[in-house]
Amino acid sequence: MVQCQDCGWIPKCINCAVSLTYHQYRHAMICHYCGYREELPNQCPTCSSKRIMTLGYGTEKLEEELKLHFPEANVQRMDLDTTRTKSGYETIIEGFETGKTDILVGTQMVTKGLDFGRVSLVGVFDADRMMHFPDFRSYERAFQLITQVSGRSGRRAKKGKVIIQTTNPEHPLFSYILQNDVRGFVDEQMRDRQMHSFPPFSRLIEITIKHTDRKVCHECAEQFTQMTKLRIPGIKVLGPEEPIVSKIRNEFLMTTLLKIARDQGKLSEIKSRLLGIVDQINQMKEFRSVRIVLDVDPM
Repeated sequence: MVQCQDCGWIPKCINCAVSLTYHQYRHAMICHYCGYREELPNQCPTCSSKRIMTLGYGTEKLEEELKLHFPEANVQRMDLDTTRTKSGYETIIEGFETGKTDILVGTQMVTKGLDFGRVSLVGVFDADRMMHFPDFRSYERAFQLITQVSGRSGRRAKKGKVIIQTTNPEHPLFSYILQNDVRGFVDEQMRDRQMHSFPPFSRLIEITIKHTDRKVCHECAEQFTQMTKLRIPGIKVLGPEEPIVSKIRNEFLMTTLLKIARDQGKLSEIKSRLLGIVDQINQMKEFRSVRIVLDVDPM
């Protein structure tokens, strides 16, 4: 993202509750939720300072830094921007496979299905971001991605090396990865999920309330949640809460999560009761324009 070094101003999307992401090759700041874009300003609109800098890093920043540190190497980037064209992906892969490209920087798309004999070093940047994403599957996804991308290194005669960037190297997840202990990791995750009633020991239903008026959205979410607790007793009801991104495309969001034990009645009956609550809410004058989305077993 971009930030003013004097007053701390950060450009935000006008439609969503997120900061804009700077794309160097487009020289523009773009919202990854609705596509809104702005040109990079020459000065801060708040304090008129010209000390505007980029914070954090993505594939573009890594590519730029690698070219500075290894000027003799041919560095290529593989992400959504560089593979938009029909032949973009194939061209990048061919260049890396034939040795025209020395260093390949990429997103998750480089982790799967690629078999290169020349790769002897793999670097995983900012593993903490994957591990600590607020989702019960975050450790599982981090384990899978790190293991997969590590497998790109040393696939032939030459021994490979993997470097993982983290602020917490003592985290148990890395122990499972270093020992390639898939069974131990799965057992630990299953115990944790059973303790907190997460899949596969429960079914999840996420209810999202959407409206252009924040007050209406919050009131509807409270009403829906209370009706759910009264009409479907026995299930765990979490919320309502604002999600991480609480506004998308000019609509405010509130979510409620239902945890339903595997032995707790038929899911079809619970879904039928939820749809009945949706119909009743939609008949209320103050909530007629509210959008209600039910997502069973959200991914």
